[in-house]
Amino acid sequence: MNLRKKLLKNTPKLTALEINGEKYFIREFTVGELNKALYGQQQELIRLAQAQGIELNFNDEEELTKQLAQIYDPYRIARNIAARLCDENGNNLFDPNKKGDLDALSKLDKSTFEQFSQALVGITPKNSPTGADFN
Repeated sequence: MNLRKKLLKNTPKLTALEINGEKYFIREFTVGELNKALYGQQQELIRLAQAQGIELNFNDEEELTKQLAQIYDPYRIARNIAARLCDENGNNLFDPNKKGDLDALSKLDKSTFEQFSQALVGITPKNSPTGADFN
């Protein structure tokens, strides 16, 4: 097997977690998902600002950053859960780009989110983006 094929056999690791007595899994990010977590949030915030009729200053990066920090993203936490929560085969249980899935996840109780977050803390290496940074 050549090096390319060996490298591409690396798939995201799964970590089991229990939520209210049921076994679920959290999947590590793929390279594409990590890219979106690091760089896609700004684009999502720009889209939300425009949808809310907020005029942004694209000529001043510092001002734009301040403006975007004030934009409310109603699905940030739900999107994070949808992107990582999966079955034992690594298949997402929810689509992080599907409004219906995000609405459903937004209705979960706080303790479910806390259990999910606690599991993420256990698998997120220091100095790397946290699941909360994913959008």
